[in-house]
Amino acid sequence: MGHPEMRASAKLLAIIGCLLFFLGHGALAQARPYHSSSNVCLLDADSGQIIYSQKAGEIRPVASTTKIMTAILSVEYAELDDRVEVSSRADHTPEYTIGLKEGQKLPVSELLKAALVKSSNDAAVALAEHVAGNERLFSHLMSKKAFIIGAVNTHFINASGLPADEHWSTAYDLAVMGRYLLQKKYIKDLVASRQVEFKHPAYQQEITLTNTNSLLQSYNGANGIKTGTTNAAGKCLVASAKRDSRQLIAVALNSHDRNGDCSRLLNYGYGEVSLERIIDKNIPFKELKISQGLSDYVEIYPEKDLLIWSGREERLVQVEKIVEMDYSISAPVKANQVLGVLHVYVDDELFASIKLISRKDIEKSQRWLIKLKEMLY
Repeated sequence: MGHPEMRASAKLLAIIGCLLFFLGHGALAQARPYHSSSNVCLLDADSGQIIYSQKAGEIRPVASTTKIMTAILSVEYAELDDRVEVSSRADHTPEYTIGLKEGQKLPVSELLKAALVKSSNDAAVALAEHVAGNERLFSHLMSKKAFIIGAVNTHFINASGLPADEHWSTAYDLAVMGRYLLQKKYIKDLVASRQVEFKHPAYQQEITLTNTNSLLQSYNGANGIKTGTTNAAGKCLVASAKRDSRQLIAVALNSHDRNGDCSRLLNYGYGEVSLERIIDKNIPFKELKISQGLSDYVEIYPEKDLLIWSGREERLVQVEKIVEMDYSISAPVKANQVLGVLHVYVDDELFASIKLISRKDIEKSQRWLIKLKEMLY
């Protein structure tokens, strides 16, 4: 709860901490997924839960995976049919480019194809300048947007991902950005496309762009998201796949086999984990003493169930429960009254906060009135 009223002396902040336990069944199943990448993250897109990670919070250069955020800002701050004029700066952007020339005009929708499918740096710069006036301001907006959606260890200074000091992100942050991108239909469809037709302003006929993400052709259910390669970043991939209505996102940075690494991570997520119910709303969480009530105790329940993905391997997920509770409870208490909050941490990251509520009314006792009458008469 943590509000000012709880700081009164009658209130008690109780931390039932270090309730650590490991989900899993003790017996080893498949070993943790092999990966050549130094930094990996596997995320359940529905819940946002990390299923598996290694150095997922370590800051690294991330190359053209940067364009995930470039695309997000472009669809949020511009219209797809906006006409964009290519500047001299965009024209002279280093490779890889789609060959745009100063003065050419094309819609945002086409620039997004070039930036996301073919990873064109000149298209990314043109989008940035259209949205914000200049790339540096756009990059600042990229960093702010990343922070807002939960990618808090990310800092961008360009829209393309070209090597630069102070331009970085993490495997986890990229998974968060990828998850957010998948909520935007136009760019979600683009990153899932093996090929797209691009209306290049220098050609009369459309040209075919083949997606740099070859995992789309080799992995069952693959539907995104973005590749990246520089000497500093190594080979990077933010991959996504959907099977049986379940969406996963896998990230591999500085990889010697990015397709293989992401395939194995996704296979692990689909084949070696299952949902575990760690909070049941129908089971009382605690019984608390209540003063001045017709009943001496009140049972409190979690407001909702909580399920997490857990592997069958020993020690996969570490869960910690921390309770904020007011133990000085006096009647009356109403049904569904919030009496505390249960914070659940998964692998040291806050995963969910669940209200703790009463299920019934407890009226205030009238004993004081009986005693008063006895004293008077």
